[in-house]
Amino acid sequence: MRSYNRFDTDQEIECRVDKTKHFVRLYNLSCGGCMIESDSDKIENGAEIKIRLGPKTIIPGRVVWRADKNAGVKFETPLHQKVVQHYGYTPSEEFDRHDPRDRFGLPLSV
Repeated sequence: MRSYNRFDTDQEIECRVDKTKHFVRLYNLSCGGCMIESDSDKIENGAEIKIRLGPKTIIPGRVVWRADKNAGVKFETPLHQKVVQHYGYTPSEEFDRHDPRDRFGLPLSV
Protein backbone atom coordinates (compact mmCIF):
# COMPACT_ATOMS: atom_id res chain seq x y z
CA MET A 1 0.00 0.00 0.00
CA ARG A 2 1.34 3.42 -0.95
CA SER A 3 1.83 6.16 1.63
CA TYR A 4 0.99 9.00 -0.78
CA ASN A 5 -1.34 9.61 -3.72
CA ARG A 6 0.42 9.62 -7.08
CA PHE A 7 -0.35 12.10 -9.82
CA ASP A 8 0.37 11.31 -13.45
CA THR A 9 2.74 13.64 -15.26
CA ASP A 10 4.36 13.61 -18.65
CA GLN A 11 7.12 16.16 -18.89
CA GLU A 12 10.83 16.38 -19.47
CA ILE A 13 12.73 17.54 -16.40
CA GLU A 14 16.33 18.01 -15.36
CA CYS A 15 18.04 15.95 -12.68
CA ARG A 16 21.59 15.61 -11.41
CA VAL A 17 23.48 12.46 -10.46
CA ASP A 18 27.10 12.83 -9.33
CA LYS A 19 27.08 16.48 -10.48
CA THR A 20 26.16 15.38 -14.02
CA LYS A 21 23.06 16.92 -15.59
CA HIS A 22 20.53 14.56 -17.20
CA PHE A 23 17.21 15.19 -18.88
CA VAL A 24 14.63 12.56 -17.97
CA ARG A 25 10.92 11.97 -18.49
CA LEU A 26 8.82 12.38 -15.31
CA TYR A 27 5.85 9.98 -15.42
CA ASN A 28 4.33 10.29 -11.96
CA LEU A 29 4.83 12.27 -8.80
CA SER A 30 3.82 11.93 -5.16
CA CYS A 31 4.81 13.63 -1.92
CA GLY A 32 7.28 10.81 -1.25
CA GLY A 33 8.79 10.15 -4.67
CA CYS A 34 8.42 9.86 -8.42
CA MET A 35 9.00 7.63 -11.43
CA ILE A 36 11.33 8.72 -14.19
CA GLU A 37 12.53 7.29 -17.50
CA SER A 38 16.13 7.63 -18.68
CA ASP A 39 18.65 5.94 -20.96
CA SER A 40 21.53 6.95 -18.68
CA ASP A 41 23.42 4.16 -16.91
CA LYS A 42 24.44 6.70 -14.23
CA ILE A 43 20.89 6.62 -12.84
CA GLU A 44 21.26 3.26 -11.14
CA ASN A 45 19.70 1.68 -8.06
CA GLY A 46 21.03 3.42 -4.92
CA ALA A 47 22.25 6.57 -6.71
CA GLU A 48 21.74 9.93 -5.02
CA ILE A 49 19.73 12.19 -7.32
CA LYS A 50 18.43 15.76 -7.37
CA ILE A 51 15.19 16.28 -9.26
CA ARG A 52 14.49 19.80 -10.61
CA LEU A 53 10.79 20.52 -10.99
CA GLY A 54 11.15 24.24 -11.54
CA PRO A 55 13.62 27.08 -11.14
CA LYS A 56 13.27 27.02 -7.34
CA THR A 57 12.13 23.43 -6.74
CA ILE A 58 15.02 20.99 -6.40
CA ILE A 59 14.31 17.77 -4.51
CA PRO A 60 17.08 15.47 -3.27
CA GLY A 61 16.37 11.76 -3.24
CA ARG A 62 17.66 8.28 -3.93
CA VAL A 63 16.92 5.80 -6.73
CA VAL A 64 15.23 2.87 -4.98
CA TRP A 65 14.53 0.66 -8.00
CA ARG A 66 15.44 0.46 -11.67
CA ALA A 67 13.70 -1.59 -14.38
CA ASP A 68 14.89 -1.10 -17.96
CA LYS A 69 14.68 2.66 -18.62
CA ASN A 70 12.37 3.36 -15.65
CA ALA A 71 13.48 4.26 -12.13
CA GLY A 72 11.71 4.97 -8.86
CA VAL A 73 12.99 7.84 -6.73
CA LYS A 74 12.30 8.26 -3.02
CA PHE A 75 12.61 11.85 -1.80
CA GLU A 76 14.69 12.64 1.30
CA THR A 77 11.92 14.92 2.59
CA PRO A 78 8.29 14.64 1.46
CA LEU A 79 6.94 17.37 -0.81
CA HIS A 80 3.92 19.39 0.19
CA GLN A 81 0.71 18.06 -1.43
CA LYS A 82 0.08 21.42 -3.17
CA VAL A 83 3.46 21.19 -4.95
CA VAL A 84 2.61 17.70 -6.19
CA GLN A 85 -0.84 18.78 -7.40
CA HIS A 86 0.70 21.75 -9.22
CA TYR A 87 3.02 19.53 -11.30
CA GLY A 88 0.68 16.57 -11.71
CA TYR A 89 -2.61 16.12 -13.49
CA THR A 90 -5.61 13.85 -13.10
CA PRO A 91 -5.97 11.46 -16.07
CA SER A 92 -9.73 11.98 -16.31
CA GLU A 93 -9.41 15.49 -17.74
CA GLU A 94 -12.30 17.12 -19.59
CA PHE A 95 -11.05 16.06 -23.04
CA ASP A 96 -12.07 12.43 -22.50
CA ARG A 97 -15.08 12.66 -20.19
CA HIS A 98 -17.56 11.76 -22.97
CA ASP A 99 -15.62 8.71 -24.20
CA PRO A 100 -17.53 5.43 -23.81
CA ARG A 101 -16.59 3.49 -20.67
CA ASP A 102 -17.41 0.11 -19.18
CA ARG A 103 -19.09 -0.34 -15.78
CA PHE A 104 -15.69 -0.03 -14.07
CA GLY A 105 -14.94 3.35 -15.66
CA LEU A 106 -12.33 1.99 -18.08
CA PRO A 107 -12.30 3.37 -21.64
CA LEU A 108 -13.85 1.13 -24.28
CA SER A 109 -11.97 0.64 -27.52
CA VAL A 110 -14.14 1.65 -30.44
